[in-house]
Formats: sequence, structure tokens, C-alpha cells
Amino acid sequence: MKIIIYLFVFVLGSCIGSFLNVLIFRIPKHEEFVYGRSHCMSCGHELNWYDMFPIFSFIFLRGKCRYCGARLSVQYPIIEALNAILWCLCVHLFGLSMIGILTAALLSALIVLSVIDERTQEIPFGINIFIAVLGAIKLVSEIIAAATVDAFYFLDGMLLDEYSPMEPISTQTIGIGHILISHALGFAVVAGVLLLILLISGGAAIGGGDVKLMAAAGLFLGLRLTIIAFFVGCIAAAVIHLIRMAFFHAGRKLAMGPYLSIGIGLMALFGSSMVRAYVALVL
Repeated sequence: MKIIIYLFVFVLGSCIGSFLNVLIFRIPKHEEFVYGRSHCMSCGHELNWYDMFPIFSFIFLRGKCRYCGARLSVQYPIIEALNAILWCLCVHLFGLSMIGILTAALLSALIVLSVIDERTQEIPFGINIFIAVLGAIKLVSEIIAAATVDAFYFLDGMLLDEYSPMEPISTQTIGIGHILISHALGFAVVAGVLLLILLISGGAAIGGGDVKLMAAAGLFLGLRLTIIAFFVGCIAAAVIHLIRMAFFHAGRKLAMGPYLSIGIGLMALFGSSMVRAYVALVL
């Protein structure tokens, strides 16, 4: 049964990955991406349904357009496979749950954001809004869980301790308050510091899209994981970009979106488990 579920999620994830490619190519050009038909980027020929099987069409067509023979970008199967794998990882970690669905959607948004930012040095505002909406949904789901769960109670998005029905209701109230404070501070603290840097540097040190991204991610992750995600992103930027400069002749200017996305994605997937393991080790 698990194999069937993973297979279904992989196929669904690869199909969504195909749509992510549409977003990546069309959003920077301000093209319609909901109703417009898929077409070859070279000859403009509208694609038939059998031309658009994720991953397999690229392999079957040997990376070329069926109609004009132009080379297709290897980005197509990479994004489709990456999204499918990440969605399967979400199912593996969270099961078919609300947090699993929200995390999968977050990772898909981060993929689109990262590729566009790397190419254009701009993070689409709509993607940040989408991430913020996911964060708001996650916040509401955590509050509902904290108020109604029978065996456990939520604190900062993590199952930390057993809850006894004999405990006073104030225990749950404190948990809900902690959740609200954590996500509110997650939204404001890191983004606030980055906004200050933006204003002082005049945009030379950080971009406005990066500020909005960390605010939206903070609403999703909460304060603790947002801080860790930011530092992980900075470390990834330093290491990876130095390698790119040394071996691939990359310029000094870099897009922070992809690196911040690495930190955000890692914390969304593994952050709660990491903190829970640390708490267990310390206590």
C-alpha cells in the first residue's frame, strides 16, 4: 500500500513540477500561466497532451521539440523530478497530513522562487504572498490542534509532551499563546533586521524580496526555526557562491533567494525534529 501511495505522490509531484516550469518561464515575462496553452519556446507550436508527460516526454523526445527539433532545456525534467522527490519526502516525514501538504506546497514555491531569483535577481511578490498564506493556514491548523488534541498538545509547531485531560485548560491556553507569539515574532524579527539592513545599505546588501521572503517564511516556521533557517541560508550562500566564484567564474553579486530557500526548506522538513532531538539531549 505504501508503494502505491509513494507512486501516486511521485506522479502528482512531477505533474505539479511541470506546472512549476510554466511559472518559472512565464512569470518573469508577465505571461498568462493559468489559461494559456503550453507551447514550444522556440517555434511557438502548441503542445499536445502526449508531449507533456513529466520526465518521460523529455526522455522519449531525446530532449528535442517534436515539431521543430529545437533543444529543450534540461530544466524541465530536473524540476519535475526534484518536486516529485521532495513531495515523496514530505509524505515519508509527515504522512498524508495537513503539515505534509503545506510543506510540499512550500517547497514547490521555493523551487520557483529560487530559479527566478537566480536568473532575474528578483523574487516575485506573488510567490511571497503564497508562502505567507501557507504560513497563515499552518498557524490556524496548529491553534486548532492545540485547542482540540486529546493525546498531545502543540507548542511552537512541535509535539513536545503528553497532555492529560485532567490538566487545567490554562495549559492549553498558554500553548496557543506561545504559538501565536512564536509565529508573530517569526514574521517580524528576522525580516525586521533585514529591513533595517536594506534601509541602511540602500539595497546594496539585501533585496526587498529577501526581506518579504523571510517574513513569509517566519509566519510558516515560527521564530526559532526562522532564525536557524536564515543562518543556514547565509552559510550556504557563503560556501556555494565561493565555490562558484572559484571554479565557475561567477560574479561577486549573488541572488540570496536560492540560498535562503535552502535554509527555509531544510527547517520546514527537519527543523522540528532537530529541535526536539536537541531538547531531549539537553533534558
